[in-house]
Amino acid sequence: MNSRFILCAGALLALAACGGGNDNPNSVALSGTTTAGSSAMLIEGDPAGTFGESFIGSDGNGVMLIENDDLRPAAAYYEVKGNAVRRVPAAGSALEVRAVPGSAVPVKVKAITLADLAGSHMAINRDNTVAGFTVSADGAVSAGSAKCGLTGSIQRTSSIVGALPLTVTLNGCGTADGTYQGYAIKAGEYAPAAFRIVGENGVSFIDMLAFR
Repeated sequence: MNSRFILCAGALLALAACGGGNDNPNSVALSGTTTAGSSAMLIEGDPAGTFGESFIGSDGNGVMLIENDDLRPAAAYYEVKGNAVRRVPAAGSALEVRAVPGSAVPVKVKAITLADLAGSHMAINRDNTVAGFTVSADGAVSAGSAKCGLTGSIQRTSSIVGALPLTVTLNGCGTADGTYQGYAIKAGEYAPAAFRIVGENGVSFIDMLAFR
């Protein structure tokens, strides 16, 4: 399953800049400026990994996912809100992170609607837990027959192309149990998965691929 997260190399997509000192262990200072779009790039300065995927909306808000050297699912989750960047889980000390110039390429996201997501799915989380759920035409998420289930809702609109905001609760999923806020993301590189679910709760995060 590791190949589903393989990144490309290309031109740099700059991210939110947090100027000056950085003494909040949850905060991350990223070099560059906020640019709307989706990109995969090499990064420096985060011990979790050297690869990143970012999904930033027209309002400057979004998410960046840091991945391990062996390209497994994300090892850290950055919540980006304009010039404020918060890391989950906390690193224990403030980080100065930058995208390597010349290393990034756009992620080929696809248009996403609730109609695209409607139906029954099985999703594999980053810890290999398998969850079952169903998405209705209005974005309601209900648990399936699997022991690990998802409930919640997916919004109809978003400032991020290829991503819809969501809130989901995992139940019966072991240490992953909890409520998370994040996004449903649709991109060609996730095939044969229908879409990717990422979200955080301030302490931990989920990174799931959903299959029909």
